[in-house]
Amino acid sequence: MNRLLLERIMPIAEHEKEESATEMRQHKARFETEMESLYRLVLTYESLMKSQDEQAGVIDLLMSQYREQTRERLKRQIETQQLVVQQARNRYHLSQERLLGKVVEEKKYVTLHEKVSQNEVAATKLIEQHFIDELAVIHHGKGK
Repeated sequence: MNRLLLERIMPIAEHEKEESATEMRQHKARFETEMESLYRLVLTYESLMKSQDEQAGVIDLLMSQYREQTRERLKRQIETQQLVVQQARNRYHLSQERLLGKVVEEKKYVTLHEKVSQNEVAATKLIEQHFIDELAVIHHGKGK
């Protein structure tokens, strides 16, 4: 690959890597937010269960039914939130994998660019050495 092509590709690869990093940070933030929501739901459920256990023999049938409905509703919300958390986790992991791929791709182009630059330097040194050799032959030839 020639150096000019690599110099045009490298900024594109770097830009794609940055976009993937931004996407990954967004998915991570979403995952953390969903985990926090799940945590709050679980705390609410636990406090509800504790208060219901403390008042177990004191309430009437209607209140008992209301509490059971509330408990079931919270259970469903927790189950739903667990699914949301799992989806957010999956998106986060996929974005991590995409970012890793972009980092590897960018590194590949950087390595290729370095090799091309090294080859150009070596070719330039070879040409310079050839000119120096010719000058030495010309100079040495004049000296005789």
